[in-house]
Amino acid sequence: MLALVVAGLAVPAAATAAPVNEWPQYGQNALHTSTNPAENAFTSRNIANVKVVSKAHFDDNGQNHGGPVVVGGRLYITDFDGNLSVFASAGCGDASCEPLWKAHIDGSIDATPAVAGGLVFVASTNVHSLFAFPAAGCGAATCQPVWTGRMLDGATGSVTVAGGIAYVGDFTGHLYAFRATGCGRAVCSPLWTGVGASNENLLTPAVGNGYVYVESFRSTPELFTGRLLAFPALGCGTATCKPAWTADAGGPGSGLAIAGTTVFAGSSTLFGDGVNTDFHLMAFAGGGCGQATCKPLRSYFTGGFGVEGGLAIAGNTLLASDNDTIDPRFIGGVFAYPLAGCGQAQCQPSWMGLSFATAPASPPVVVGDVVLVGKGPANGFPVDSGFFSYNLKGCGAAVCQPISLLTFGDQMGYLGGPMAVADHKIFMASTDNTDNHTNVYTAALT
Repeated sequence: MLALVVAGLAVPAAATAAPVNEWPQYGQNALHTSTNPAENAFTSRNIANVKVVSKAHFDDNGQNHGGPVVVGGRLYITDFDGNLSVFASAGCGDASCEPLWKAHIDGSIDATPAVAGGLVFVASTNVHSLFAFPAAGCGAATCQPVWTGRMLDGATGSVTVAGGIAYVGDFTGHLYAFRATGCGRAVCSPLWTGVGASNENLLTPAVGNGYVYVESFRSTPELFTGRLLAFPALGCGTATCKPAWTADAGGPGSGLAIAGTTVFAGSSTLFGDGVNTDFHLMAFAGGGCGQATCKPLRSYFTGGFGVEGGLAIAGNTLLASDNDTIDPRFIGGVFAYPLAGCGQAQCQPSWMGLSFATAPASPPVVVGDVVLVGKGPANGFPVDSGFFSYNLKGCGAAVCQPISLLTFGDQMGYLGGPMAVADHKIFMASTDNTDNHTNVYTAALT
């Protein structure tokens, strides 16, 4: 019966260049490359000229770990108070804008929304449901969901949409796959549910090579660590599926990205009775290794802190936001690596872009030859937030200065939420502690 349910769905394939200049979900696409090939406004020559041109006020002290998405001239953002807020991405003509419309759930949201097929998807940390709202709104100030999806626990990451399926993980080892168009009823059951361990939180999925990959944060009384789990993207023919293969991530999961037949998995510091290493970024064969548990093809030096915010892939370069360093005189902001490896089991960074504070950081974003990383505090003191820019090609040395740092204010709060780049604008959420307004700041060339 399940085979009939999924018969009309396509196996999610590798993403191609975005047909329009949008940022519809975490990482821009289901591969989580965090690049927007359609965006061409920003280069290493002009990025220092960007300025804040507007802000979208979406809550008061409601910032979460999610970020904005931009589709069809609309900006979507969630907050920890359970709101989805929608703005015109071009602004409103004033310095500060209020939402065009909102949606609310009676719970918390701590993730980036996803927009696909005329719907915007969010999931709650403490309401056991996936919510699908009309992306165009409903003609009223507050909109109700078109449909909801049954979950067994709250969500621990963002929703990823690929091949007509919306994927989301939860706190107790479940990965849910819902038909993105719904089921024709108000409440839908998943097409299938992947099952990991009950003591692991399954984070934001990535999709490619016929698989849906998900990292975990796994806790025991003795150890905080994580795994990489791979499930067939269309399920296994039954209502519940075991992973096709798994791998030790070396610490709690902190980001996935896919390039061709390789999946890259980042992790953060391992706590407890295990051995923490300096190599918290690993490359795995996307199709597995023919065994239930796989070893990495290679690993990359990150320092003991591990990957802080997430990963990005651009051309032949793999990038990770990282607070560690390859030079004890400096604090790292982003590490760049050869995507194909170095011919050895362990690879060093090609270059490190420095920053000025050990602090929450966004996943890197790449547009053209520019790498962007949000950080807060960015300078350390005062408590500012903003984003650094770096040259994707590096600087010809091991340690590179940023091209620029654009700050939003000197009394800010930032949790490391992802950025978005679309419509010739750069979007990043932060809280202004002078008035407690949580805003999406929009930067553009002026």
